[in-house]
Amino acid sequence: MSLPLEESIVLISSKLEKKANVIGTGFAFYKDQDYTYLLTCAHVVEDVGKEENILVNDINEIFVEVLATGNIKGFDLAVLRVKNLNIPILQLTLLSNAENREFRIAGYYLYGEEKKRRLKIVKGVLGEESFLTQSNEKTIVWDLLISSGRLRKGYSGAPVVDLSDRVLGVATNMENEGAEGLAISVEALNKIWPQMPVAISQQLSEVQLKSDVGCDYTKLKKLLSKGKWEEADEETARCMLQVAGREEEGWLRVEDIDKFPCRDLRTIDQLWVQYSHAKFGFSVQKKIYQKLGGKGEYDEKVWKDFCDKVGWRQGGEWLYYSDLTFSLDTHYIGYLPSWLCVVQRGVRSFWFGDGCLFSRAEICRL
Repeated sequence: MSLPLEESIVLISSKLEKKANVIGTGFAFYKDQDYTYLLTCAHVVEDVGKEENILVNDINEIFVEVLATGNIKGFDLAVLRVKNLNIPILQLTLLSNAENREFRIAGYYLYGEEKKRRLKIVKGVLGEESFLTQSNEKTIVWDLLISSGRLRKGYSGAPVVDLSDRVLGVATNMENEGAEGLAISVEALNKIWPQMPVAISQQLSEVQLKSDVGCDYTKLKKLLSKGKWEEADEETARCMLQVAGREEEGWLRVEDIDKFPCRDLRTIDQLWVQYSHAKFGFSVQKKIYQKLGGKGEYDEKVWKDFCDKVGWRQGGEWLYYSDLTFSLDTHYIGYLPSWLCVVQRGVRSFWFGDGCLFSRAEICRL
């Protein structure tokens, strides 16, 4: 079950007393060790007094760094980096032809004479799609048609999320007393932040569903996009067995792994990496295995250490498949895919003789 949208939202305000009533909204969308990356509007950064005066959640001790910013008249987005802010991240998604899609927006506004900072969700549907331009480039924007609640000052920088809580865009403006507004697509990040981490750029590029043997990955993509991790895990196994021609047997031999098409393995991996925000996927598992000392030959200790690390073995005991937690909220990195590995009692290793899936992943440059 996903966490409430509000838990990923931050208040953007100012250290300056004269700007005590100037606020905006931001949200977490990426983590790298102790750092959390926030997305908001460029004009919010400008309004609160620029980088040196930004406050996040009214905490003076949080150091804020502006990594990228667009033009407030064009790609009105800004990327902030803060340290030791432990909040859930939201996943970004690229979308076009999204008119009439339902959305939610969680943003801050000032309430009452006391100017209390209140966080509230509004709902609506996306209206007409148009474009904004900056430096001869363009990006998608949508009209926001509010059906429940209304936009207010302070909502600038708030995430516009679909029913799967994926961020389609960022609220930038409001009109008609908050009954309407404007949202800029997260694709604008590609234009203002060319040095973005690979995990983010993968979210902002469409995975091509390529297969050397005609396997259809549409269902896998749909399940992952909806956060149906257990069903996606089972569909991954079904696809891999189909590709290898081992559907009746239900398991893979060393020769199946050694000749598994790189194009198909890459498609499966990219889908998992994209929709899990680089938390799951074969390439993620491969990196963990290699860091633990895994190489091209079977090492029982390394394998057990790996299974401990990704959560398939806990307290020295192998897990049943039914014991796994199919959620993006698990603290284990590399937890999924797992169906072809975790069995009723113990682990069905990807090792068969001298070969393993991670060796194939290395050859395929995952």
